[in-house]
Amino acid sequence: MKKFFLLMMACGVALWGRAQQGTDVLMATLQHGDEVSVYYGKTALEEAYKVAADSGDVITLSAGRFTAPNPIQKSLSIVGNGFVSDMENGVFPTIIESNLYFKPRDIVDDDGETVKEAIKVDGTKLEGLYLNGGMVFESSGMVRNVEVVKCRIGSDYRQFKTSTENFVLRQCILDDDLCFNSESSWYNHQNFYIVGCYVPGIQFPREYNTILMDHSIFVDDRMNNLTVSNSIIGGVYNDISGSVVNNCIFLEQNPSNIIGAGNWVDCKYSGIFEEGMNDLAWDGVKTFKLKYPEEYIGTDGTQVGLYGGPYPYNPTPSIPQIKESHIDTTVAADGKLKVSVTVEAQTED
Repeated sequence: MKKFFLLMMACGVALWGRAQQGTDVLMATLQHGDEVSVYYGKTALEEAYKVAADSGDVITLSAGRFTAPNPIQKSLSIVGNGFVSDMENGVFPTIIESNLYFKPRDIVDDDGETVKEAIKVDGTKLEGLYLNGGMVFESSGMVRNVEVVKCRIGSDYRQFKTSTENFVLRQCILDDDLCFNSESSWYNHQNFYIVGCYVPGIQFPREYNTILMDHSIFVDDRMNNLTVSNSIIGGVYNDISGSVVNNCIFLEQNPSNIIGAGNWVDCKYSGIFEEGMNDLAWDGVKTFKLKYPEEYIGTDGTQVGLYGGPYPYNPTPSIPQIKESHIDTTVAADGKLKVSVTVEAQTED
């Protein structure tokens, strides 16, 4: 409750600024414990990052376009207004213009010795962002316990130059393939979870990786060395070697080497989705909702696809999102400016 109050206080500051300047204000709110600092303008994220602690702080961004600090060498939460534009209801995305590049930082200890990658990016969380340039994680060791939630990830970079452990992509839209290698280097990915996501493809997963996809849409013609459940799959043709697939819908394909059970094969688009379509291209308009959800039940007892599972697809961030605001143009006799704000948030179970 305290964090919510601090956030809304910061939102009030932003609205006051808009009332004074007559224009929308780009804002980054840095929360360090109970302390809140506010930064303005296109470089607000960079300014907030500079003074943030090495771990545990939260940066909350307004809608608008921000430049990114690169590389990011701290364990932070960066939360935005979502990646969806809804002009009719006045909802606009938070856009990071360049790619987010995460890399641990070296330090020099009290003895003058360099400690390689002493400051980790483990525990990073991104939510409600349109990463226009994508994201890159790099480390000579392993990056652990990262969450990327309700983000759209651009087509320039979706790359891992590191091994990972307990990495979660949840309720995200990927503009292009997710790449698990870099420059012919192979990495170890353990418990990499892809849940409630739209995934065009996955490049170079290895047989010793544990990459788990659940309640997602997978488009590409390569599906090797994955564990996939409760998802909708198109374009894999006949090769799904090394993968285990359970309770998935295969669109217009009947792979001969499926390992798993409960799958529906050679399904037609017209029989699966509410809306008319003949491909799985993401255009921001298709919802990918099932025509008969009660007929396609997953391993967890919920409908297959994006709208089943513990996190049914919803792009609204879990932080309060300003849906409507009204600011009086004149100050009352007591010196107060009347501000009303309507917010919406997607609750987290």
